[in-house]
Amino acid sequence: MEERRAMLFAVSAICEAEATKDCVNAEYDPNRRLRPTLTSEAVQILTEVAMKQLELVAYDVQHFAHHAGRRTISPEDILLCARRQMNLMSQLQTYQRNTFLAQPKKRKRQVTD
Repeated sequence: MEERRAMLFAVSAICEAEATKDCVNAEYDPNRRLRPTLTSEAVQILTEVAMKQLELVAYDVQHFAHHAGRRTISPEDILLCARRQMNLMSQLQTYQRNTFLAQPKKRKRQVTD
């Protein structure tokens, strides 16, 4: 239940940010759109769609890791999920390069007796 509440908050915040991105009050610029409003029911439905989509992605990445003989999900499993959406794949690869590959690898601490 806590995850659903957090997801509802995140979806609501994203909708609010996207709604206000390109919209201003019409009195300032008549060529711009008015800011749309979302009902709470619409936000709840979007949250449910996002939760179901995340369940499907989780199922897929678990099976990709299992098929590769691993017990840990890797970034490659996530990229496999996104392979049909080239724009998303490109963004994920850029994020991976900038976030993870730019950082020096942590060395495992050697245990000495």
